[in-house]
Amino acid sequence: MSAFLGPVHFWLYDKIGRQEELTKAVALYASENGWIADQNDYIKDLPALEGVIDTGNIHGWLQNQIHDAETRYADLICSITDGHSERMDEIQDVAAGFGRSNGCSSAESPADVYRAFEDFFVNGMPCDRVNVVGSEDDSEVSWEMTQDIHAQYWNGDASRYYTIRSSVMNGMLDKTPFILLSPDYAHYTIRKK
Repeated sequence: MSAFLGPVHFWLYDKIGRQEELTKAVALYASENGWIADQNDYIKDLPALEGVIDTGNIHGWLQNQIHDAETRYADLICSITDGHSERMDEIQDVAAGFGRSNGCSSAESPADVYRAFEDFFVNGMPCDRVNVVGSEDDSEVSWEMTQDIHAQYWNGDASRYYTIRSSVMNGMLDKTPFILLSPDYAHYTIRKK
């Protein structure tokens, strides 16, 4: 079966898996604090890709996995923060811790960090070309998110998604000589401190 699968499919599935890990970390924290009744409503452990993918519809199957992961994640965050915006600080702490546990400590340049982020976060399908690098040199990389593919899961307002994502990114950079600058949810720069 794996003969039909290429490296890009495993790469994307790994990114979905990281989204599932973040969802699980937040769900466990929410459950421990009594914010949700059953963490299992939100978490999903991914089996090996070769054993589950529909090789007759690889692209569609992966898109369905993204949709499922993004929907459960948005549902989780909304269920614990709607009417309780004060919980966002704690969720951001969980997200930063998750980022630190998946740090970019081996990154030697801003380009290395950018690649680590691209290998880590779900940004739709590769053909969507969501992130486009605008400038890159030895001291910084800047990119623009050309479309907001996450808003559809957040009833058009993905601000909580991006706030949490920034916490993960900053956690990933915690033990590095790099910082993340983001004036809004569509523009990012990684720069040496």
